[in-house]
Amino acid sequence: MLPVNFKPRILCVSIYEEMAELVRHYAGQFGVEVDVHEGGISNDGHIYAFQTQNQYDVIISQAGTATAIQQMVNIPVVPIQIMTNDIIKPFRAALDKHQNLLCITYDSRLSTDIEALASFAKIKNFKQVIYRNDGEFDAIVKQMPSFGPIAVVGFGGCVIDKAAELGLPYYLIRSSSASVHQAVLSARNIVDQHIKERTRSRRLNNIINYSINGIISVSKNKTVEICNRPAKAMLDLHGKKVVGMELGSNGASPELSQMLGNGDYAVDSMITLKGKTFIVNRVPIRVREHDRGTIITFQELSKIQRIEAEARVQLAHKGLIAKYTFSDIVGSKTTLGPVIAEAKSYAKGSASILIEAETGSGKELLAQGIHNYSDRKKGPFVALNCAALPEHLLESELFGYDEGAFTGARKGGKPGMFEMAHRGTLFLDEISEMSLATQVRLLRTLQEKEIFRIGGDRVVNIDVRVIAASNRDLFAMVQAGTFRHDLFFRLNILPLQIPPLRERKEDLPALVTHFIKKNHGGFLPKDFHLDEDALADLYAHDWPGNVRELEHILERAFTLYNGRQNFTALLADVMRRHRQRQKRASNGEAAPDCLSIPRGTMAEMERFILDEELKHHSGNKKALADALGISRVTVWKKLKDTDTNFSA
Repeated sequence: MLPVNFKPRILCVSIYEEMAELVRHYAGQFGVEVDVHEGGISNDGHIYAFQTQNQYDVIISQAGTATAIQQMVNIPVVPIQIMTNDIIKPFRAALDKHQNLLCITYDSRLSTDIEALASFAKIKNFKQVIYRNDGEFDAIVKQMPSFGPIAVVGFGGCVIDKAAELGLPYYLIRSSSASVHQAVLSARNIVDQHIKERTRSRRLNNIINYSINGIISVSKNKTVEICNRPAKAMLDLHGKKVVGMELGSNGASPELSQMLGNGDYAVDSMITLKGKTFIVNRVPIRVREHDRGTIITFQELSKIQRIEAEARVQLAHKGLIAKYTFSDIVGSKTTLGPVIAEAKSYAKGSASILIEAETGSGKELLAQGIHNYSDRKKGPFVALNCAALPEHLLESELFGYDEGAFTGARKGGKPGMFEMAHRGTLFLDEISEMSLATQVRLLRTLQEKEIFRIGGDRVVNIDVRVIAASNRDLFAMVQAGTFRHDLFFRLNILPLQIPPLRERKEDLPALVTHFIKKNHGGFLPKDFHLDEDALADLYAHDWPGNVRELEHILERAFTLYNGRQNFTALLADVMRRHRQRQKRASNGEAAPDCLSIPRGTMAEMERFILDEELKHHSGNKKALADALGISRVTVWKKLKDTDTNFSA
């Protein structure tokens, strides 16, 4: 396998100094690294190459040394070519000065070429001696003095060194620089090709072993050629030598034989092995109509279902999270403490929860706290108000639909809230407003833990905890026949009741502080003070809208607050007007928020609205902008424009 920080390395076993210098020079030009070992066969250069071959990708050498190395190593060897002219040059130089020539060569093709060249050139007094090992070389060296007056011609430094020791003239057969250049280029190309092959092999190996599917390749003789890690894990074959196993033989895995079957083409076929159900694909390998084996891929059905469910959650339902925890619920230990303690106990289970409380009491806040306290906190939190949609839309939102289920259905279909809440929590608010027909389908879903999309033809398994909420007495509705008896008891396994604000007025100071901070970036205004008179106004009110009503009152007061007013007085005024409106509404009087506009041009009517609303908000342009749903800049611009028009 190719190392992560792989650097191509070339070894040069040099038989003379000039060759080493040329190899280094051209290696530098090609941008590759090269290590040089000085010394040919007589200096054990071939042995060194054999011992260090695992450190290199290719070896360069020359003549007999290259031949000897090729016979010993398992990596490519590039011989530096010796051309005819490379041999002729030293021979001609030697013959110009000497009559007798002795050529000492290692047994190789070159020795044959030299013999043929000498015969062709009709060189007289020429003798070639060939050695095959160190012993033969030493024997030749001992005989050299007996050859008389000779000039020595050879390839390696070892021959030249011995001639020099004996005082004999010597001539070295050198490869041309072009041959060295070509050898280094060839070595580099071999390295590049090896890198590509190793990279391709490593990529294929990673694809096979890190696939989520089991992959098995069987030859035409039913011998296992590939069996990746997932395949071994799914078939419990760890510790067994699978590659090379002949299917059908003694000791062969029966599971693999069942996977192969008759080897015919198959897509999405189901096989049960060892209590597991697998989805199997088989593809025969055909080359010119001849059977060359079979590729088998497979996966556990349960894992496919799990991946599909997780994909539904991750791809279709991003952002479905619960933002609040129990710590965000404001209340004393005596008022909400028991409710929160009970909710924390309920959060540990998976049974359905029914929260009954008046409108504005914080039912969804409590549901989010339960979700974030449970084991499902990493899953989605999906909320749906059952009163916000008509019956036909509510059903499609809950259960989803397939493509073509009805006119206007989205292409590809749409997952429902149950699918979106898989592995998480589904909060159904105002469940009392659900029709009886939808209640029947909801009951079946809670019982079977599965759904059918509208217009669909397959079951979708779900793992969802349902938290239902109602501001009406569901048991009374059951007795009246407007809510299903069986669904009520399926939802009411773990009941919770949130007391209305009028029954826990001791929480008012803490709630006021919480909402003022919320509207002031998490901090109380420096001059904020809530005196006894303001608290008395709050305590005196019955809060039919509960905590939500209190939040809106405080938001209204904070919007009107400009930092120079007395907040207590402002809040008292807001509360007074709020109670007056509620009193008029309860007496059946006309709503006081209607404004009669005198007819005129558009600019005149718009200016009248701005002036009247500005008076209503005590000259506070920010409050006016918020009430009209526009920016303060727009308010300022409209007032300025109308002033200009009227003055004109």
